Amino acid sequence: MNTKRVNAAADVIHRAMQQGKTLPISLATALESTCMLQSPETAAEEKTLRARVAELEAERHSTNEALSDAAEQMRRDRDRIAELEAQLLAVQEPENPFRPCGCPKRFDRHAWGCPTVPEDRHESELHHDYALGRDLPVLPQQLNRRAL
Repeated sequence: MNTKRVNAAADVIHRAMQQGKTLPISLATALESTCMLQSPETAAEEKTLRARVAELEAERHSTNEALSDAAEQMRRDRDRIAELEAQLLAVQEPENPFRPCGCPKRFDRHAWGCPTVPEDRHESELHHDYALGRDLPVLPQQLNRRAL
């Protein structure tokens, strides 16, 4: 029995009686107008729904516990992964002793004949001071000789 509902119904009946309603039908009409009457089917349905709500609340608590356990396991896994990643970063791969071209890094320069070494235009064996560019005008004394 719900004492709040009983007291509310008694209050509705008391007010109806103060208005001069003394017949049982007028009192029942007052209760119906305040939505305090229930059919037996509605009362039975309410009882089954309340039982289902209690069952779902109990299930919710067990579900929350299971989710809490799963979340805790995920935290432990995440911490373990972070720990393993830190260990992996701590193990450094040894530095490659060679440059990409294949020359050893222990010297300050590339090896002789390395294709990545830029050729110095003035110190290479292909440089000639007497060579003229093709776009220069030809002088008359150069027609007979190759270079001056």
